[in-house]
Amino acid sequence: MKDSKLLLGFLILFSASFFMASCLNDDNKIPPNCYDGILNNGEQFIDCGGVNCPLCDPCENFIWEPELGEQWVDCGGECDPCLSSFNGQLDPGEEGIDCGGDTGVDCGELCGDGLLNGNEEEIDCGGPDCDACPTCDDMAMNGNEIGIDCGGDECPDCATDGDCTNGELDGDELYIDCGGSTCPVCEPTMTWKANGITFEANLAATASMDGTSIVIGGQSNDPQLGTFGATLAEPGVGWVNGAAIICDPTTVPNSIAGYENNLGTQFTSQVGNASITFNIEFVIPGAGGIIVGTFQGQLLAPDETATGISNGYFQLPIL
Repeated sequence: MKDSKLLLGFLILFSASFFMASCLNDDNKIPPNCYDGILNNGEQFIDCGGVNCPLCDPCENFIWEPELGEQWVDCGGECDPCLSSFNGQLDPGEEGIDCGGDTGVDCGELCGDGLLNGNEEEIDCGGPDCDACPTCDDMAMNGNEIGIDCGGDECPDCATDGDCTNGELDGDELYIDCGGSTCPVCEPTMTWKANGITFEANLAATASMDGTSIVIGGQSNDPQLGTFGATLAEPGVGWVNGAAIICDPTTVPNSIAGYENNLGTQFTSQVGNASITFNIEFVIPGAGGIIVGTFQGQLLAPDETATGISNGYFQLPIL
């Protein structure tokens, strides 16, 4: 009986110490999903870190913390000793820090690990294996620049108040995050789907003015050859954002669209009940401008064989 009481007392004391050790917040509880073996609840790693769960073991968090005495990531100091092949130092026989030689790791594999190793000049850049490190005079928007060679922590302010990284049309951009004095050029883009096959105009995509009309076109070879083109007559409301242009036989000769597949069969908006609609999302007409929009509908071959066109999109600087 006495032994039973002692055992009961021990269990009560153990339970109390466990739950007291689990006190983490004002509710005196650690959420149960801090012990569910799943990365959730805002955790840094499974069942640890974040605002709700216990701190992660600093020797298992994949972070180099020299302030805790670590010599490299999760090793040295209070952690297990570092392996010679993973210690952040250039050891005998290695071609670069922790790579080459007998390590079994190619130095080029370390260009994206967030650590200064391999033959890098700075973290993940420079040297013979990695991309060149960003600079403020390399004519590229890299690092944390918000325009080409401007903005961010190290480069001078941009010439305009635009930000080429925010997904908005601001500053002197030609279109969202492209064009103008500091953003990258607006790359021509045209994609569409014909009978369920997606085409991307990776060989050519252009737009040009023909009088007051805008001519667009593109050719794809991925996954197979396909060509799409259209002459878009200026709509009655003028070249304004939100305008719609319908290509069908009743609009001859104003607007016309056509598609040619990999067999050379041509489909057009000028046959039977064919009809395809272009919705203009954004437009600045004229050379140096841009046209952005979507299109979908049905085109017909001369024998009235139909092909469906859907998911059409274009973003084309006007030449």
